[in-house]
Amino acid sequence: MSPRFAIVIAFLLGACASAAVTSVASEATPLPADADAKESAAASAPRLVVAAGEAERRRAPNGKGEVFIYARGENAFLARLELDAGGAVPEHRDATEEYLYILEGSGDLVIDGKAYAISPGSAVYMPANALVSFQNGDARLVAVQVFAGPEPAAKYDAWTPAG
Repeated sequence: MSPRFAIVIAFLLGACASAAVTSVASEATPLPADADAKESAAASAPRLVVAAGEAERRRAPNGKGEVFIYARGENAFLARLELDAGGAVPEHRDATEEYLYILEGSGDLVIDGKAYAISPGSAVYMPANALVSFQNGDARLVAVQVFAGPEPAAKYDAWTPAG
């Protein structure tokens, strides 16, 4: 494992652990008494541990991208994003900060009019409300994706559940 990747993972795990501790420590509402209400509350609560093979998987409407959702809490979102060779992400803005760590693939990312070449080992910070677009290269892109808040990740709810 490269030192840069280890630092990013340590940062993400530290941030996720802090959010989980805060979330668990602040729970003051008792669970509902009846079984149906308990199941409903459990289904809507964030999962505290998700194994790689158990991540929620969604496919883009055009079929050229997938997201594997590992954590969706109140203050952050963590996923693995995969984009087919030659795929693109159209110009858009997200309400919160977004971070990417590129594991595989390469391409051209534009943030607020400035172009950046990204490749494995690149760490990307996109400020809240930045105007962003991406053109993937000739290989599948795989990236760790983090939103500082779950709102922008709601776009994945429109993607088709897969696998």
